[in-house]
Amino acid sequence: MTQLDPRQTTCFLVAVQTGTVRAAAEQIGLEPSTVSRNISALETAMSTTLIERGRSGVRPTESGVLLVAFLKRQSGELDLLRSEFDALAQMKRGKVTIAVGEGFVGDLFDGALARFSAKYPDITFAITVGSTEHVMQQITSEQAHLGLAYNVPKTPQIRVETCAAQPLVALVRRGGIYDSTEPLDLATLAKMPCAIPPKTFGIGAMITAVEAKHGIRLRAIVETGSIAALKAFVRNDMGYTILPRFVVENELSSGMMTAHQITSTVFAGGVSSLLRKEGRKLPQAADLLLKQLKKMAAFA
Repeated sequence: MTQLDPRQTTCFLVAVQTGTVRAAAEQIGLEPSTVSRNISALETAMSTTLIERGRSGVRPTESGVLLVAFLKRQSGELDLLRSEFDALAQMKRGKVTIAVGEGFVGDLFDGALARFSAKYPDITFAITVGSTEHVMQQITSEQAHLGLAYNVPKTPQIRVETCAAQPLVALVRRGGIYDSTEPLDLATLAKMPCAIPPKTFGIGAMITAVEAKHGIRLRAIVETGSIAALKAFVRNDMGYTILPRFVVENELSSGMMTAHQITSTVFAGGVSSLLRKEGRKLPQAADLLLKQLKKMAAFA
């Protein structure tokens, strides 16, 4: 075999990513039988079984995992080659993929992308938004060049380019029924209704750690990964939420919300991080953006 057929590798990769041949067919725009035939043809060309088929869908074999890794490296090398071509032509263009925790979205646009795009109008962006786990998975699998996440656990696969302490605070509607001049300690917070992110989010993981450490349970009447929903909960004076200050800078400066420090060393230890894959050489466009992202409020 001298080369891989891109139609076959695309069918294989999408099937592995989506988990089923039918889902892959819908995403690619082919019939399921065509996708299946392309995968079978690839297996014949490679002289090995690449996927296991079961009732719940498909998953890669050990050989399939190796091929997935190879194809992702190949894609990364192509990105670098295009970047080097652009550099030779003294052009600043390319596409940067960023995985972002939702709390960083406002800061990303206000503190980085607006000014960056004005300077480099030919660089485009693909942005995925999700939990800390999502951001880490996107970085380690090389689906994203850069990541922005909160409370990231240490792993040798991920390099933290920069980070900053961002303690969690309790946020209430200014002048609302839950606003108070008194300190909001954990015992007080446990009696008040709140909205919090799930455990897969860095903030949610910290809240769970605090509950376990102090033997309390917060009255979470809403659990959501949507920052907009958390803000709406507070805005409607339904209770409080717990977030870093940079996420609600506009609400604090406008006087709509009040931030209260919480008496917990765990909450004080929150950290925002700018991430990339350890050992991965970034394309020129991503390297340029990396420098701009370090100037965000999350890292001030």
